Amino acid sequence: MNGTFNNMNTFPNFTNTNTNVNQVNCPQNVVVNRPIVTREVNVVNRYCIIEQPHIHEVETQYVNHFITRHQYIKRPICNETNVYSEENDCGCN
Repeated sequence: MNGTFNNMNTFPNFTNTNTNVNQVNCPQNVVVNRPIVTREVNVVNRYCIIEQPHIHEVETQYVNHFITRHQYIKRPICNETNVYSEENDCGCN
């Protein structure tokens, strides 16, 4: 929309009620510049969730220990011995 307007009545929605153009406080020539473009940056943080399973194996070992305890028990054993002896009282020998 670069251009020069020589008549104030050429603007849309503008009506000049004054018939004497020299008494208007606006300049006679209006220059329309290019629009000023501004930019705004919106940062959107997106989070992607990745599930990573970790397997932690716990092994339980049972170790059976067998302990042999010797017990000494006294057990009396009776032994009988017969001793024979001869006596010669008769004097025969």
